[in-house]
Amino acid sequence: MSAKIKVRVNFITAIIFILCLKISYCGRVRRIVGGIPVECGQQPRVVSIQNSTTGKHLCGATLLSPETAVTAAHCVLQPKDQYTLQLNNYCVSKNETYPKARVVDIAIYDKYDRFTSAHDISILQISLELDDVTWLKDSILPSSSFGLSSDNCAIYGYGQTTTDSRDLSEMLLAGRVATVSLDECIQRLQPVGPNYDSGMICAVGDGGVDACQGDSGGPLVCDGSTLEGISSYGMSCGVSGLPGVYTSIRAHLSWIQFLLNKGSQEQIAQ
Repeated sequence: MSAKIKVRVNFITAIIFILCLKISYCGRVRRIVGGIPVECGQQPRVVSIQNSTTGKHLCGATLLSPETAVTAAHCVLQPKDQYTLQLNNYCVSKNETYPKARVVDIAIYDKYDRFTSAHDISILQISLELDDVTWLKDSILPSSSFGLSSDNCAIYGYGQTTTDSRDLSEMLLAGRVATVSLDECIQRLQPVGPNYDSGMICAVGDGGVDACQGDSGGPLVCDGSTLEGISSYGMSCGVSGLPGVYTSIRAHLSWIQFLLNKGSQEQIAQ
């Protein structure tokens, strides 16, 4: 292949990549397509990140402890005082409001790349407005950083419920998915598939089950209760056979545990 043809191919690939990002990713405030409602109290750790002024839902997040939550880095690029967490799956009575959490600090992984979405992860230090936090004491993190392969996973989110609507779901939704290898993911998502060193994993659902607008930052949970990923991006929403891309918890486990320990020590010092 001549140098001119190579340049032209690379240029076309770059243009396709940018268009895919503009159509499917920019503001990919992602949502669960083809999901089912989750009863209150079943997944109270899955929270809504909202604009602190308007109350508009922006992204999902997962509570790791009473002091910390994890979400996608691209969800929290603004100053911390612009965000509030709301526990929409926490059971409340008819006249009660959902518990909230104030964002105290935002830590974004230092290798996060806004263009490729590599290492799309952030840890939020929070102040939770809730007296009983005993249900947050157990860890939902993987026990090791070794690889994951599971056909028993679920994604959760408060985003849109259909591909042709911008209405968000007031109720937490869940969808069944299975992880796929990076080789298969890259093959299906070219040219927007993740790089091997990007700290990302992929999962795909049957019948177009997928995360999309409104669900970015929400969890990928496997084998019952283990948090394995964070919803990041995809080429489209709810297209059968197209995987979604998730930030791997295992690939960032040491960093997460460091910040969790740091937060716990600061809480004790207070």
